[in-house]
Amino acid sequence: MSAPVGAIEEKLDQLEDDADRIEDLYTEFFDRIRTYEYSHVSGYYWDTPSGEIEELQRRALKEYEVWFNTASPLISEYLSNRSDDFEDHYDKFKKRLKLDKKASETTKKSLNAQNADFDSQRSMLESIPARVKVEELKVREQVSKNVAQTELDRARQLFDEGELRVSGVLAGVALERYLLMLCENADDEIGYSYRDGISALAQKLYEADEIDSTSQKHLQHLADIRANCAHANEENPAEEDVRRLTEDVEDYIRGRKL
Repeated sequence: MSAPVGAIEEKLDQLEDDADRIEDLYTEFFDRIRTYEYSHVSGYYWDTPSGEIEELQRRALKEYEVWFNTASPLISEYLSNRSDDFEDHYDKFKKRLKLDKKASETTKKSLNAQNADFDSQRSMLESIPARVKVEELKVREQVSKNVAQTELDRARQLFDEGELRVSGVLAGVALERYLLMLCENADDEIGYSYRDGISALAQKLYEADEIDSTSQKHLQHLADIRANCAHANEENPAEEDVRRLTEDVEDYIRGRKL
């Protein structure tokens, strides 16, 4: 995803304004064009547009073509699975506006069908910002997980080298990074700071109903182990505690807990 959501929304707003104008043009066209029938042939036929009606048709076709060519790259990039649908509506819209589709007794039926095709295209465009936001969250989440995993890998290496205190501190940093990512991606906005530690982040996630009380208490226990590693005590932290910290942080990052 290359463009930020704000830039995409600005482009979509312009497309929606253009779509309103196009709708006004083709609505007036179908309101004014007439159909007729022959006495000796069944069915209805379109009158040949001329004058102001022909100009309405020409402008609607031209502006719709520009609109479609501007919108298509957005659909291809952000809703590629709907590209064929978007183009199918385009084909039907153009044929109907060119009066290449069968006429009926009144033009209302054609106008309704035209609205249905155009509304479908506009709805696809309207769904793009939400899709982009979801993809951005996925990217940020993956980046956070990758960075946290790198820190945790280093913590485990230090643990194997007997550097228990540094290992525990670094594992705690990895856990903090993961909890910050959870706060950022929460359903409801959480007021957090990048200076918050494990305990504070766990409490805020619990209050926002993102984790349950069992997870909150367990995270508090891990925070205590991490704090013990960070303090300059005479005795090193217990090896089993640091092992538990690194293993449990691994579980959180990989989604095996919470």
